[in-house]
Amino acid sequence: MPTANTYSPIQITLPDGYYSYANINSAVQAAMISAGAYLINADGDNVFYFNLAENQTYYACQVDLSPVPTSLPSGWTRPATGLYSSTGTGLPAAFAYTPKLIIDNAEFGKIIGFPLGTWPTPSQYTLKSVLSPIPPQINPVSSYQLRCSLVSNPYSIPDDVLTTFNTAGTTIGQLVSYQPNEFCWVDVPNGSYASITLTIVDQDERFAKLNDTKMLISLIIRQKK
Repeated sequence: MPTANTYSPIQITLPDGYYSYANINSAVQAAMISAGAYLINADGDNVFYFNLAENQTYYACQVDLSPVPTSLPSGWTRPATGLYSSTGTGLPAAFAYTPKLIIDNAEFGKIIGFPLGTWPTPSQYTLKSVLSPIPPQINPVSSYQLRCSLVSNPYSIPDDVLTTFNTAGTTIGQLVSYQPNEFCWVDVPNGSYASITLTIVDQDERFAKLNDTKMLISLIIRQKK
């Protein structure tokens, strides 16, 4: 955030969870409140100079950066503590610069469509809207694979993939129910088996993090014709 004669970084860490753009933006605003990087208008509302939202038209994440005033507008007040408080670092001194977005985590950058770097690179002192240069992956998991130690599938790599599915039609906290329209039989190699291991991974072979331990998986095994 722009302050007296420099920029003061505000580190934002998101706990593990399922986030929408609105959730991420709320987390950013909460961090700004904690750091005192906001002002209070005449109506008593908090004014933030950073906003993150989806842009459906351009299939992108849009970051709106507003210039931070060099002096307190009439009727406005400062936060009690932090950067823009009366005892803090202070508002920008010479120009009403906008905040900057710094991406220092590549995985988070993929979620909002920004590579590693600083956006915008040159300092700005007019309203600036930045669109993510790459398509964002707000939900980094597009599909799941159910892998089974019992099968040998000649049509997949690796060959233990039993089926694939996604969570279409559901949202966080809802039951995911997958029932194939018809059976797709997969060979079981000859041999004796003491156990069956089922594994669920995403499209990038990462183990799925399942918080709900209640799960029902039905396997049908028949004699090969």
